[in-house]
Amino acid sequence: MYKKIVFTFLILSVIVVTVAFASEQIIETFKATPNNNVVNIEWKTKSETNISYFEIERNSNNGFKTIGSQKAKKIPSIYYFTDSDSFKKESLNNEFQAEATISYRIKVIYSNGIVPTYSNEVIVTQNVGSIKRTLGMIKEMFK
Repeated sequence: MYKKIVFTFLILSVIVVTVAFASEQIIETFKATPNNNVVNIEWKTKSETNISYFEIERNSNNGFKTIGSQKAKKIPSIYYFTDSDSFKKESLNNEFQAEATISYRIKVIYSNGIVPTYSNEVIVTQNVGSIKRTLGMIKEMFK
């Protein structure tokens, strides 16, 4: 019984270390840059062995949600994604928020059934200038 518990523990330890090591070795760089009302996301991979695709996830106070995906190229590569809905208010008129903080992460999906891993989070802050904010308020008055 004792040997079985030790063996199970060793197997689980190897799996955890392998998954943790794999996630650190996959994404070399990851950045998200605000540009007007969109966020440009870029990441570079070190290795793509057994990777099927990447999911781009955004968190804006309601938990992470998938906003897009990119198929793996199977060689170290650079990926680009533009989030054009990043700073939109959750309303019917699709206005943009004056100030917002959003975080992004990349979910790595493997082709061999390994549990998905995640990149580090990148935080983006949007501060719309007071002129844009004032123009938005004036437009609201005449609706």
